[in-house]
Formats: sequence, structure tokens, C-alpha cells
Amino acid sequence: MTEQHNGQLGKYRIDGVLGKGAMGVVYKGFDPGIERVVALKTIRKEMFSESEQLELIGRFKNEAQAAGRLTHPNIVTVYDYGEDAESAYIAMEFVEGTGLDTLMAPARPTPLPRVLAWMGDLLQGLEYAHSRGVVHRDVKPANLLITRGARVKISDFGIARIESSTLTQAGSMIGTPSYMSPEQFRGEPVDGRSDVFSSAILLYQLLTGARPFTGSASTVMQQILNEDPAPPSQVLPALGTGFDALLARAMAKRPDARYPSARAFHEALLAAAQGGVDADADATTLADSDLTRLVPAAPAQEPLRPPPQDAADGSGSGSGIATLTPWKREALPDVEASLARQIGPMARFLLKKVADKAEGLDQLGELLLPHIPSSVGQVQFQQALVQIGKKLEATGTGTGMSRSQAGSLPGVARTSMTAAPAEAVPEGFDEAWAEATAHKLVAIIGPIGRVLVKRAMKQTGDRQAFLQLLASHIDNPGERARFLADALARP
Repeated sequence: MTEQHNGQLGKYRIDGVLGKGAMGVVYKGFDPGIERVVALKTIRKEMFSESEQLELIGRFKNEAQAAGRLTHPNIVTVYDYGEDAESAYIAMEFVEGTGLDTLMAPARPTPLPRVLAWMGDLLQGLEYAHSRGVVHRDVKPANLLITRGARVKISDFGIARIESSTLTQAGSMIGTPSYMSPEQFRGEPVDGRSDVFSSAILLYQLLTGARPFTGSASTVMQQILNEDPAPPSQVLPALGTGFDALLARAMAKRPDARYPSARAFHEALLAAAQGGVDADADATTLADSDLTRLVPAAPAQEPLRPPPQDAADGSGSGSGIATLTPWKREALPDVEASLARQIGPMARFLLKKVADKAEGLDQLGELLLPHIPSSVGQVQFQQALVQIGKKLEATGTGTGMSRSQAGSLPGVARTSMTAAPAEAVPEGFDEAWAEATAHKLVAIIGPIGRVLVKRAMKQTGDRQAFLQLLASHIDNPGERARFLADALARP
């Protein structure tokens, strides 16, 4: 009887099974020393010959060595490696999330804001890993966990290789065929540009709902080595041609013809998205748990309109919002239209769900903002709220109660990223202030902070929008609030 069956693996208590594979089991475990829940990934030695064990256990240990060097909010953290007579195991961060492969519906594209958010998380995590000499080598939906906060966590560096290691040898072809780069099929040494190729295949699939290379393993290999896929605009004409050149370069057969880094690919993706192209926004919905799930398209909807007076004053029995004050009656159609540009037709459902909790426009923004997955989209929505607020003030309707007036009211949710007040005036900033902000951000999330600051400076010249873009990359609510407070306090 193995230690796992006795409810113990090394120092870890086994609390359940998370999954089973051909080589071993993934357990939910608990580290009693520091009282931390972990995931325990194991390989059962008895399933392999002695020579196979040497290769597999070596690769498995390499996962711990490679991923253990990586501490980043978009990468599953590896804590420990262990081995006994029956098995080898890795203790890693336990993530409350769902594999992207289970969230993607066949033949259904993903809305552009969500694509940008997920791809941004993925490419930032890969850029960080590549800067430390670690190549993932198996980027695919099954290895990307989507957390309940709609963030991406890259998992399974089981075939990652440290670039300088002698383990990276010609003739070692490892990866998943549908997402492998040409150099992987040829068994050549790889670098970060191989992950760029695999990420581009994922981007193509998210945008169009179809993989660029399909068929049997041998057919896929032949296509990846010799054929260029159809431009995404041919697969989904609604996309326009804005992504065609981007994906053609990212999936170039020769590594030196691709984007030189994950960062460069991400910047090019953001630039292409600024053209206003959009995928079928009807491909998503929002579950009550706020966990994103992709489902078949829903019928198009007309913008939300105020119900008849008897429903508005609470005397009716309609299914609309129970109570509409004058500012809501005037603002909700514009709010829904702005929100729909970010999350699609689920804007109506979400607005009905939360509007009665808001006593003012800024509170309504606070309730809606966390449901927008893209940091750029969040800023755009905040800016739209500012304009809606100005419109309400101009008509004499007003924007309802402010946060300071209604902050203690029950049922009003508070978030660490608040909507900009309607009276806010855009405020610029200089490079010295941006550099001081970068220093603060790096202290919280590491060197990637400087990359994010440079990117945000290209996207906006407004201080508030700039800070919101940066704060969206800080996972810890307390640290995010302190970052914003400190940055806003500096002149």
C-alpha cells in the first residue's frame, strides 16, 4: 500500500484527488507545517521500466527546478519536489480555477476584450519565464487555468527546459501536436519564440473558434511544417483583416521571422486590437459565480429601456429593475450600450442584476467594473461613465448619491478599483512621476512592472487611467489599494 493510499505523501496530508492521468495522479494536499493547501502532482514509478523512469523522473524533477525559479501572478508556483520508493511528486500552488480547454466551445469565437485579457496574462507570464531562461514548450488551453477572478495561470512546466541546460538537445521532440512549433517537430533546440508560435495558435483559435491546423497528428505535423493557415479574416469575416498580418508573423515557419519575444507579440496584439475589430460577442455568458464560461450565441437584444411607470415605481409585476430613480431612467440605456461594447449582450443581464443596488452612477460603475476582463476595457468603460455623468448633470437630472454619501448603505458593493467620478478632469503626468510609479509597482509584482508601465504610457496620458491599468495587474486587494493610494498621494 502506497503512502498516497494511507492519506500521506511525504510531509503532505492527502485530502482528495484532483485528476488522474496516464502517468500518475494529482492530489489536493495540505502542508501542516505552514498550514497551506497545495496541489500534489505525482508520477507512479511502477508503471515504467527502469530506463523510462530515469527519463521521466528526470524531466519531472526538471519541472520543479525550472518552474520553482518562477514567481509571477500568471504562473502556477512550484513549492517543493520529493521522491520516495513508489513515486516522485511536486507540491505546487493550489489554484481555484478551470482549464481553458473546458471553457472553450467548439466553433465559437471569444469576445475581443476577453481575448486581450487572457492573452495579455499568458504573454506576460511567458515573457517573465523567458527572461529567466525557461521555455514552457507546451502552451495549450489545457495548461492554462482561468481563475475565479478571470485571470490566467500557466501550469504544467513539466516539459519546460532551462535554455542553458544540457537537457535541451536536438532529437528531443516534446509537446502537443496541434500547438507545437515547426522546430519542435524537427527535434531542434527551442527558445521563447517556440512559445510565441504556440500562443499564436491559441490566439487564432480564440478569435475564430477554430484551430489553424487540424487533423491527425501526422496531418497536423505536415501542415505546421509546410502550410500557411487561412487568414483569420477568411474564417471569420466579422474580424476584419486587422489580425491577419499579426498572426502570419507570429506563426512564421522560421523562428527568426516571428516576433522576437512574448512582449513584442503582446504589444503587436494590442496595436492590432486598437483598430476596433471585434469577434462575435455573443459567444460568452457570465455565470452567477462570475466564472467565465463560453456557450452558444444568444439572440441579439435591443438596448435596455425604462419599463412603464407602474413597473418603475414598484407597483408593476414586470421582470425589469424594481425601482428606477430619475438618474437611472436616463442613464441605464447609455450604461448598457457602453458595457455591451466590453462584454457583449450579457450587459443587460448584469445591469438588471446590480442596478437596484446602486444609489449613484459611480457606485454602479464600481459594481460593474470587476466584470470587464480587459484592463483596457475597464478604463474605456470608466471614461464612458464620466461622459454619461456629464450628460446627466447637464440635463439637471444628477448622478444620484456619491460614494461618500452612500458608502455605509447595505447592499452596495465596494471594490478596490473604483469608477472615476463624473466631475473628474483628465490629469497628465511626466516621466519622473511614471518612473517613481514603476519603482513602486516593481516592488510589488517584480521586474515585469517596468514593462507594464511602458506599455500603459503608450495607451494613455491620463494619470487616473494610467494607474487603473497598472493596478489591474496587482492580485492582492490590499497591495492594490496601497499602490493606488501611494501613487495618488505623490504630486
